[in-house]
Parts: sequence; C-alpha cells; structure tokens
Amino acid sequence: MMDDGDDRAERVGFPLDLWDTNGGTENTDSNPNGVGHDSADLLQELSQLAMEEVGNVCGCDLPSVLLRVGSPFLFQVPCDYESIRTNNEYEPRRDSDVSRNECVICNMVDLRQRNNVVRHYMGSMAQCRGGGGDALREAGAVNALLSVLWRLIVTKSDTNNSDCSPVALLPTTKSEPILNGPAMMFDLENLCNNHLHLRSIDPSFDVIVMNELGASALDHAISCLGSLRDLSCGSALNRAAVLAWTPPSPARYDTQCIENGVHVLSAYVNRYDKFEWEDILYLKEREFNMISPADEIDSKTPTDRGKRELRLLTNTLGAIRNTSHSTPDVCQDFFNYGLVDLLVWRLTSDDTLRNTQSTKTMPSSSLPGASRPWREACFRAAGSLINLAEKCPDVAYRLGSNRRFIYLLIEAWGGARAVVFDPNKTNKSTRGLPLLHLGLAAILYAAGNGALEGGLDDVMMQVLEKEKMRKRVAQTKEEERKCRQAKHK
Repeated sequence: MMDDGDDRAERVGFPLDLWDTNGGTENTDSNPNGVGHDSADLLQELSQLAMEEVGNVCGCDLPSVLLRVGSPFLFQVPCDYESIRTNNEYEPRRDSDVSRNECVICNMVDLRQRNNVVRHYMGSMAQCRGGGGDALREAGAVNALLSVLWRLIVTKSDTNNSDCSPVALLPTTKSEPILNGPAMMFDLENLCNNHLHLRSIDPSFDVIVMNELGASALDHAISCLGSLRDLSCGSALNRAAVLAWTPPSPARYDTQCIENGVHVLSAYVNRYDKFEWEDILYLKEREFNMISPADEIDSKTPTDRGKRELRLLTNTLGAIRNTSHSTPDVCQDFFNYGLVDLLVWRLTSDDTLRNTQSTKTMPSSSLPGASRPWREACFRAAGSLINLAEKCPDVAYRLGSNRRFIYLLIEAWGGARAVVFDPNKTNKSTRGLPLLHLGLAAILYAAGNGALEGGLDDVMMQVLEKEKMRKRVAQTKEEERKCRQAKHK
C-alpha cells in the first residue's frame, strides 16, 4: 500500500545558485519613518525577501545544494561566526553590527530559501521516482531532509551537539508550549542593518514576525516530509536510507532516543499525541507573549496555523506509509519505537474504539466523512498500520486483538460496504472489493489464531472467504487462458 503524494503548492521558480539571507542590497533609507505602512505592507515585504536574487549560494551542483539544505540553521551557528555562502563553512564576524544569525528576519528568510530549494528539487512525485529519486539519494537528499526534520524538533538540552538551539522551532506539545518556542530564541530588538528599517513599518512587528517565523518552520517541515514521502514511494533503497540515517549526535525527543530516520518520523507523530483532530486544526497562531498550553486551542474556527499543523501530520503519515512498504526491518523498528500505539490512538475517536475487544457490535462507519479535513490523514494512518502488519508479526497481533479496530482497517481497505454482512443475501460475488492486502490478511489471521477474544466473526470470515473465491476465479481464468494458448499452437 503506497501513497502517491498530494497536491502541493506550485513550486517556486527562482535561480537556485542564489542564496542570501540579507534580502537584497543594504537599504537603510527605505521608509525611515514608516509612513503609510501597515501590517499588510510588512507581510508583503517579508514574503518578498526570500525571493531576492543576491549572492551565490554554494554552486549549482546537486550535492552542494543538498549539503547546504541539511546544514545547521542560521541561528544555530555560533554567535562569534557568520555563515558564508560558499562551501558550507564559517568565517569570523568582521564588525560589531548585529550578526545575520542573531537577526530574526535573516533566520526567517533562511528557512524560506531552504524550503524553496526543497520544493524546486524534490517538489513533485515525478522528480522523486525512478532515476531522479536514485540521483537525489546518491547526492544526499534523504540525509538532508532527515537532518532538517531533526534540527526542527531537537533542542540543546536533548543533545550535546552545539548545532542545536535552546528551544526547538517545532517544540513538542507536551514538555513545553507548542506555540512560543521560536519567541524564546531571538531578541527582537536585534536586527541586522539590512532589516532594521522594517521595525518602523508596523507597531505589531513582534507578533507578526514571530508568526511568520513559525509559519516558515512549519512550511519547511511540510515540504521536507512531502519530499521524503515521495522519495520512499517505489524505492527500496530510499526506504533503507531512511533507516540508515543517523543524527549528527545522539539526542532525545520527549523520553526516547532518536537514532535513525524511523525515530524522526515517529517523533513527528508523537508531537501531536493526546491532541484530538479538532485540537490540531484549531491551534491558535503564535503570540509573542508566553501563554499556557491550556490556552492554545481556539475552539471556534480553524486557523491558518492549525491547517499547517494538520498538513504536517498528514505528510508525516504519508511518509510513514511509504517507508513501511515491504521493508521488514523498518516495520519492526517502527513497532519497537511505539509508533503503532500512537497511530491506534490517533485513529480511534472515542473510548469505545480504544478499549473494546470482545464486542461484536459493528459500527456504521469508523472513519471520518468526506467533510472532515483530517479524513486524508486517517486513511494514511490506516494504510501505514496495514503496511506495518504485513512485514511485522508483532504489529499484526497487536492490531488483531481489537475487534472494532479491525473493522476500521477493513473499512479503510474496502469501504463501508466491506463491514456489512447480510446472512439473507446469497450473492457471493467478489465484485466491488479490492484485492486483499497482505497486511490486512495477516491481521485477520492473527485474530483467528488467538489474538482476538471470541475469534473471527461473520464480517471477518466474509473478507477471507471472498479472497479465497477471488483466488479460485483467478486460477480458473489462468487455466482457461493456458488451454486457449495450447489450442492455437
């Protein structure tokens, strides 16, 4: 069960041999008094900064560009040094002005430019499949993407690596407020000379800039996860590269160590643990002043921030779904790291589904309807679990122990009609149901072999029986085909 991607935003076309966080030539005379400007003007100017075509990045060759993408973020460079734009090296600061790595605007532009590069080189399935995907892997794309995702969530307290920041750009929802991680990184009074004039544009400068920085971090993570999802689709070598990746230094996220790419993807699911779908969608925008986690949810309307967070989780689940396809060692590591329990919780919307084992009451539908924004994420989560069960018996046994969750997976595979059993109906046709996924078959066989209290019921037996009928029909057709070929010889 593979995921063929989604409709990502149109890639930004700009010269990729250009990379400069200064946002253009120095201009301290631009609107010194801030006359006639408002929030819209500030947002417009911020959106244009990442598109400025000034300076040479690191050459046009793919390995150099990917090395730059996966390198430490601008604010993670030691304050006594300033990142230069060639060979991914550092040089000492040359004056007493505010360094680019201390300027929040420069850091926002740096994130957006990295994001533009990812979207340009790996922004579509066509670029990530076949020979293109192999070339990207050999140039270091998988390593670069996972390094970015690792740097976004790991803090200096989690590791001894000086590349990490004191607060994560995308902090966990449990150990610290999810909203205001970026606000604790920068002194917003310190802007470099190229961006100092922006402070006069709008009195709400601090709030607007921190919101834009947080949105830039989310957008970058969304793009990286989408590219990782596409690279893992149809390429066993790329999936193996995800497991083989190792972080720049040992680190912990929440309570677990991150040692490979499987752990990074699991951490992005864990980031939303105990947040219901609505809670994610209604997350408030970031604010400069610290607020408590209890005040983070806006229960009235979906927010732009919430939509980004939901897309990030959806892309994470897509990457897990593709990475776990027919890869036993990856599947086993996902299980060992606790991903299965996270996904089961994520898919179950009430206590009945979470706890029921022996009840034979069949729900009308366990998956969200088409009007729910998280429907796509639910199907990707279900597909991930089915893939994991195919190659990991531990997953099959775990999932096969909950009757109503089995119904949910059957529905995800064959639709709502697949969980309907009518004893008065004599139609034994297999039409309308897809080929039984080997992962779902493994779950049903585990349920029938002792994992499920009470054993298989009529719905589950119907699924297995129709698959047997399908195989018999296919075998008969194949024998008839061979007979026809023999007659024509």
